Amino acid sequence: MFHRIPKILRTLLTLLGVGVLSVVLTFLMHNQDTYRTGFWDDYSQSLVFARILQMQQDQSAPGGFLGSYTGEFGDTQNRYLYRENTPVTPDQYLSYTHQTGLQGLGFGVLNKVFSVWQDNGEARERMLYAANSILFYAVSLGLCIGLWRTFGAPAAVGWMAAVLLSPWVQRGMKDLYWCLWTWLLPALAGLALCAATKRKRITPDWAYFLVFAAVLVRCMCGFEFISTFLILAEIPLFVCWVLALGRKRPAWGWFMRMVRTGLACLAGVVVALAVWLVQSLLYFGNWADAVDNVVAAALRHTTGGTATAAAMLDRYFVQGDAILQIGPVGLTPPVWLAICLAAFVLAAVVLFLRRRALPPEYAGLAALFVLGLAAPVSWMVLAPAHCEPHPHLIPMLWNFAFAPAGAASIGGLVRLAVARPARPAPMPAPPAAESPADKPAEPQQETPHADAD
Repeated sequence: MFHRIPKILRTLLTLLGVGVLSVVLTFLMHNQDTYRTGFWDDYSQSLVFARILQMQQDQSAPGGFLGSYTGEFGDTQNRYLYRENTPVTPDQYLSYTHQTGLQGLGFGVLNKVFSVWQDNGEARERMLYAANSILFYAVSLGLCIGLWRTFGAPAAVGWMAAVLLSPWVQRGMKDLYWCLWTWLLPALAGLALCAATKRKRITPDWAYFLVFAAVLVRCMCGFEFISTFLILAEIPLFVCWVLALGRKRPAWGWFMRMVRTGLACLAGVVVALAVWLVQSLLYFGNWADAVDNVVAAALRHTTGGTATAAAMLDRYFVQGDAILQIGPVGLTPPVWLAICLAAFVLAAVVLFLRRRALPPEYAGLAALFVLGLAAPVSWMVLAPAHCEPHPHLIPMLWNFAFAPAGAASIGGLVRLAVARPARPAPMPAPPAAESPADKPAEPQQETPHADAD
């Protein structure tokens, strides 16, 4: 019945449903609450509170970076200065020039809007947490809609269950510094590109711009985990490519879309670096110091230290913390990997016993799971120097997208295993014998349309 509703109305109802459900989940899971679900990086968040306080009191500094009013980066006292509306002077502000700080600008504007009707700093803080969490749920639900359309409702439910059962996500989605919803924006943009391609039979230019903009926004909130969210942007296209191969349809177009999407992602990174460089120039006043500031901060993630990729994988995978919590049972990365692999094997056995060949969706789910694992692993391999001093942060990467991709795959496999095989179409009855005079003239055969995919 939903498909009988006009398209524009369906879209509006879908957006309304996503918005309402995001609000309900935020308050149901207490993600807006400062104390009930906790934090895993209150240190970095202090930089955002100082920037919000700066904008609240109509002050500014060259470059518009995050910063601190207490002379020490990460000093949690900045949060209480914000909550108590403490008067500060511009010369007290110490700029943190190691990232663009777009989230500070965004939440600074939102805080000014909230302050129109709420002067209490603690109340505004909770409102900011709620807005941040609502955005995370909204982006996650957007991904679930794409999974639903591709692999069915169980896959979408699996992805969302992983979000709700992740202690790292539940504690961190409110964090104003890390803005976890921006980590998923590239994946959502890639999904939108796939949906537009299937609907229009071609890929519109705005879809690639959407990927570019998603990566740009993510990088302007911090250049950490670049390899992870670049892979996230490619996952929807890779799945479409695998499905096209499995269905024996033209797949070269999807391969080229992956290439163009990768270029759009890299363009987003480059432009974000250029914005950061201009901010640094405004702050330092000369190109030499501006370039040194950007290069030093960028190289810090991949060079220096004695950490190795093998050591980081052992630390965060083999000896990793629980990435999913089901009641008293915590599932660590090795346990979750074993569960997911067992689900793939069991589904294949069930399909074999039912005398059914592995459908293309099986390969598509495998592609989703493999790249879901590759996304977090890539950063641990490419940036061990950044992973080593951040044990409070790196385990979060398993939820982007190893844990939810595994849960979605299990849901999709269950659907494949229990689905009834399609009945073969009945053979048409042979036509009755006709005399040559009774035969109608044969219509001209139409030229079949080429498959755009």
